[in-house]
Amino acid sequence: SNYSALSKKVFIWLNVGVLAALLLMDILVYFSIRTMHKKVYAVTAILLCACLIAGSYGTYLTFRVQNNIDDMTSAEQTQDITASLVVYSGSSGTAITKTEDLDGKKIGIAKGSQTSVIAEKKLQAEGVNVEYQEYSGYTAAYRGLVTGEVQCAVLPITWQSLVEEDTSLSTYLEQCSSIEDFSDSVTSTNQTGADKDLTKEPFTILLTGENEGLADTIMVLSVNPVSMKVTMTSIARDSYVPISCYGNSSSKINDAHAVSESCMVDTVEQLLGITIDYTVEFNFASVIQVVDAVGGVDVDISVGFDAQCWDIVKDELEVYHLDPGNDVHLDGTRALGFARERYAFEDGDFARQRHQQEIIAQVLAKIMASKDPNMILQLMDAAGSNIATNFTRDQLVNFISYAMKKSNRYYGDSLSGVFNIVHSRITGSDSSVYNASYGMNLYIYKLSTQSINHTVEAINRNMDLNSAISTSVPVEWSAGSEYTPPDISE
Repeated sequence: SNYSALSKKVFIWLNVGVLAALLLMDILVYFSIRTMHKKVYAVTAILLCACLIAGSYGTYLTFRVQNNIDDMTSAEQTQDITASLVVYSGSSGTAITKTEDLDGKKIGIAKGSQTSVIAEKKLQAEGVNVEYQEYSGYTAAYRGLVTGEVQCAVLPITWQSLVEEDTSLSTYLEQCSSIEDFSDSVTSTNQTGADKDLTKEPFTILLTGENEGLADTIMVLSVNPVSMKVTMTSIARDSYVPISCYGNSSSKINDAHAVSESCMVDTVEQLLGITIDYTVEFNFASVIQVVDAVGGVDVDISVGFDAQCWDIVKDELEVYHLDPGNDVHLDGTRALGFARERYAFEDGDFARQRHQQEIIAQVLAKIMASKDPNMILQLMDAAGSNIATNFTRDQLVNFISYAMKKSNRYYGDSLSGVFNIVHSRITGSDSSVYNASYGMNLYIYKLSTQSINHTVEAINRNMDLNSAISTSVPVEWSAGSEYTPPDISE
């Protein structure tokens, strides 16, 4: 009954069919007992086996979908986190080459981060006694390492790509190395989502693409269920903003995500002056598997480049060359590399934000246009273990049902046109801030106040049920067609 809302008509006829089959089986069993006829026995046995197999498979599919949705909407989420113990060879003192050498040393960690949790657990289990120095984020911990404040820094496994994006830190890369990479599971509790009727009340979503504790993608979505208009706004991950859990001291917005989901939500709410109703977080594996499930995406690539793509089978980065062209078909692995690249494009991080939005919109359109049950099952499998949200199961099912009914009324058989997506980003400028304790300028992205205000205005307009409804409707008309006046009687 949880899924009857998706299509009540199909659900009713399915139950009628099952009841009819059960009645037929009752009649056959009755006659087989009365007649003791071998052929009746054989037919009854075959039909019983067929019904048992069909019923078992149907039950399996139901529980498969149910478990995936429960995994997505679970209040507690378990993640596998991989971290690196990074040392700097340019510092004075005894060389550190293995974990045991850290005994008695000072280690830099990002305050409240998941990597710090598994590092403390590991070092304690191995009997390595260290002193921890907390920093506002991973880049700050790395700066503490190269300036000699600490002898080791606990960083995500992707620490090299993180450092490469900050020109003030990348010069130290060659002198830094990881003495050990390690993994562990961390369980976190999601914030409770808003108690809203998603078929009647507009709502907001904070969408983040997570990579080892860092947010590669940060988007704020507003959804108006009446107009079916969606605003999709990207926020640069290097944006220098007040961090709520740091007492509103400013840092890169990614540092808020490294601490916790609640810190990230509070920081975005404070930045935009809006309420975030729900959160959705996905990882690299979900992007690859979801794109593969919908059959890939077609994108325009303006320049060729070598893309860093995550191979989920090997669990490591692979480099693939992507050639320029229009409507270039990409599988999940290459689509991820395309969505993460920024150096190859003239507009840098804006290109990355634009490509991420394009892929999300294209995947959404393919999902809505498809009637392939196997694709839906693959999507659910990909989402179940790789996407976390604080929507409830009933909210998700009811909203999908609502969108399908609205699509059937106005858009025929395809759901792909039901959402009117408006893409945007918060603009700003490259800048730097001098840190006296490190004696260096730190790269930041300073957001434009005017751009923030425009974003908030667009979100608030979309959240207003009384605002004008603008829905895209495809129209075909030809001046060459012969005009036939309508029959007045009709």
